[in-house]
Amino acid sequence: MPDLDDPTATFQKFDSDGDGYITREEFALAMNALGEEVTAAELDSIFHASDQRDGDADARISLAEFLVAWNK
Repeated sequence: MPDLDDPTATFQKFDSDGDGYITREEFALAMNALGEEVTAAELDSIFHASDQRDGDADARISLAEFLVAWNK
């Protein structure tokens, strides 16, 4: 389980393939591992907000995007 006090370690745990991005699938799997279910609508909202923040609309969350959301 990720150290939920360390956002970079949490990001690395969510980024299961280590490519530097969290995909919808990785996010859902990580949340499920934490005992939380994420609906498709919640994923849509999370990834839409991430894309709106950086304007790249790539449907992935980078570490920089993750840190911005973490600090809100």
